[in-house]
Amino acid sequence: MNIKEKRANKIGIIAGSIMLMSSLTISALLGDIAAVYPNVSRDKIQLILTIPNLIAMFCAFAAGPLTARFAKKNLLLCGMGLGLVGGFIAYFFGSMSLNILYLSSAFIGINQGLNGSLTKVLVPDFLEGQERADMMGYQAASSTAGSVFLTLVAGVLAGIFWKNSYIVFLMFIPAMIIVKRDLKYVPPTKKSEATGEKGKLNGAVFFTAATLFLAFLMLFTYQANVSMYIKSAGLGNVTTAGYANTIFVFAGMVAGFVFGKFRAKLDFKTMQVGIAICALGFLGIKVFGTLLAVFCASLGAGIAQGFIIPSAMIAVSAYAPESVRATGISITYGLLNFGMFLSPMVLNPIANTLVAGDLSSKFMIAGIGLLVLLVVHTALSPVFYKKQEQNKTQSA
Repeated sequence: MNIKEKRANKIGIIAGSIMLMSSLTISALLGDIAAVYPNVSRDKIQLILTIPNLIAMFCAFAAGPLTARFAKKNLLLCGMGLGLVGGFIAYFFGSMSLNILYLSSAFIGINQGLNGSLTKVLVPDFLEGQERADMMGYQAASSTAGSVFLTLVAGVLAGIFWKNSYIVFLMFIPAMIIVKRDLKYVPPTKKSEATGEKGKLNGAVFFTAATLFLAFLMLFTYQANVSMYIKSAGLGNVTTAGYANTIFVFAGMVAGFVFGKFRAKLDFKTMQVGIAICALGFLGIKVFGTLLAVFCASLGAGIAQGFIIPSAMIAVSAYAPESVRATGISITYGLLNFGMFLSPMVLNPIANTLVAGDLSSKFMIAGIGLLVLLVVHTALSPVFYKKQEQNKTQSA
């Protein structure tokens, strides 16, 4: 593949990634939607935001097997098209029924699940070695940058009328045009060219997927609790929480852009660095309890996210046989979403048992959990990440 083709494929992957987290535009609308449906409970209103994550989890798991039957490019375009449909449904019919907004969120979740897996699967299809590592970071950074842009524009539009936020979903159209134009068509791979037999996922893939699941079971503590902690601890208001979230987002974006350089020096230890930084940030909240500690935790969580996800995807692409590489990546990404979904259900009861109502204890538990994960992952990495077992056709 020549330089021009590589550049075109990179542009296509980035175009898809920018629309990956379009569901985040819904978060700012919940108050206005609750006003439209005053007799509906808060939990039912929040389903509009959580449904995309639930649907994304299932679609992420399904993405891998689907690539054995359908081309990845076509699946990506299909997911993006359904995301666009979800935006149209909410914009034109959202005021009629809450169930219509649920349906809209389901379509948006399909894009999130398929897009999240496929934009990562496509990277090792076209790139190897250092280029692959760099692009995995750029893919993560572009999805973060896209979410920032879409959320900001949606917020401005919502100031006019809440449904106007869904106008940002029109951005799917130019993104789909770029994907259609630039991304190379790769037919589905059903059998290994080397053996003629269907490949099997190995221990390295499952080890990586389990690490990602546990990491985000702990890391999601930040997104779920930082705003409430700042308010309950008397450290600031909604604006202060906005500053913390801004640090988190931009730290993740910058980490994605520089990931390839760190990966070149640290190899698989890049994931361990991300876990360690996040753990120290979380423990700092419990130990110091200051606003500066919160901002440091925001920085650490963002860097961790920018390092851990690309590291995991590179590990899976390096060790999974080519014929089931898409399945391995989709399982790994699905478990990431599953970890975030389970995080409050697992950590909240533990924290409430220790000190009910003390939100800092949640960060302490998550920090300790990350340190335990760091020790286990460091000890087992040499067992699972054996260079001689990597794909011979792929460079780690």
